[in-house]
Amino acid sequence: MQWLNIFGDSAKRSAEDRRAHLAKPAPAPGYGYDYFDNPDYIGYGGYRYDGRYRGAAERMRDHFGLATGSKVLEIGCAKGFILYEFHVLGMDVTGLDASSYAVANGKAEIRDRLSVHTSPRLPFADKTFDLVLAKEVLPHLEERDALTLIGEIMRVGKAAFLELQCADTPESAEMMKQWDQTHQTIKSEAWWKDSLAALNYTGAYHCRNLF
Repeated sequence: MQWLNIFGDSAKRSAEDRRAHLAKPAPAPGYGYDYFDNPDYIGYGGYRYDGRYRGAAERMRDHFGLATGSKVLEIGCAKGFILYEFHVLGMDVTGLDASSYAVANGKAEIRDRLSVHTSPRLPFADKTFDLVLAKEVLPHLEERDALTLIGEIMRVGKAAFLELQCADTPESAEMMKQWDQTHQTIKSEAWWKDSLAALNYTGAYHCRNLF
């Protein structure tokens, strides 16, 4: 198990910006237009491709020893912007997401590689993928499903990377819930680290406090 900061903070809103954004109303439950693209609600406020993940994809390629033809699976791929960068690098990409809206509005070049999937069980054979990536997905699941998914990620992937949103204080936990009401497993960095160790997780991970 390795702590690895792939995405850094440059591609994210600052904590101060997120606090200011909390003044907006929360979208209706689900992952539709309001969640991704409506600027009047808390959320992405317009999730459009801008190339912000290019460097992260290159860093993952180098760290995990990926090459042309490597198979990459992203769980919680949204519109596929990270996977698109792997696609540009010549890799075979697959994306799963709970949002039919995000998949339908995915990056055109790889939209046919994106599918709607809501189960923590993954429909792939053991070690199908050279890398399985799950960025800010696990906190959106119930605890039992999140832990099941970690096991599935290890099963289907030769390597794995998890980006985990966490909250180390009651105040930050409350703001994390306000920021995104779909968060169900709001835990501290220490909890995630202990849970990964208990599952014998062997991949890389990074925990990031939103507030």
